[in-house]
Amino acid sequence: MIIRCNEELFELFPAASVHGVVFEGVAEFDPALGTLWKQKAIQSVRSTGITSESILDSSAVKEWRHAFQKFGVKPSKHRSSIEQLYRRALKQEIIETSLPLVNLYCYISLIEMVPMGAYDLDKVEGDIAIRLSKANEAFVGIGDVSALISNQGVVVYSDDSGIICWAWNHRDAARTSLSPKTNKVIFFADSASHESESRADSALTLLADAVSATGAIQVKRFVLNRATPIVTINL
Repeated sequence: MIIRCNEELFELFPAASVHGVVFEGVAEFDPALGTLWKQKAIQSVRSTGITSESILDSSAVKEWRHAFQKFGVKPSKHRSSIEQLYRRALKQEIIETSLPLVNLYCYISLIEMVPMGAYDLDKVEGDIAIRLSKANEAFVGIGDVSALISNQGVVVYSDDSGIICWAWNHRDAARTSLSPKTNKVIFFADSASHESESRADSALTLLADAVSATGAIQVKRFVLNRATPIVTINL
């Protein structure tokens, strides 16, 4: 499998980087770890002093609002994943799904204030690309009944069958999402600028350590940027 960032991404965001790690054997992940990471996330949100009134002043939120505007998506209507998570957490509605791995990366996303996502590699078709959307590409997000028809030029994750995450990290596709049966998974942390690069790297380190501690095998960790836009994963 090849994971790549197309050059068109770097034409819009020269300093962007996409941080990833692949694991096998995640089906044995211990759900009890979620409680620990949830408390860490709650404490982290409280410690920042960010409120619902001041969240738009946060550099982490500003970065993604500017990024969404740059590729033509209205950020007040379609929020980055980190803004969505943070706004929920500030209302004491911190995310807690039935999937421990989803909870884990969401909690780490809150701690480091970077967008994160994950895909079931047994559901991904072919290779993964971070690229700009074509006009009228259809996308069905998790929980959606009907397809979103994308404008041209929106940053997306895709596989050989189409978009798997729309608006960089706004919404994941239903067809490649994690499930209780997921065994092979690829996690991503996004950075649109140098300012968030170190936080994305720290988020992947926290996540990799947590997943490894439960016996899963780390297959590959990587960073994609303009100098190194492609990596091969042997599965």
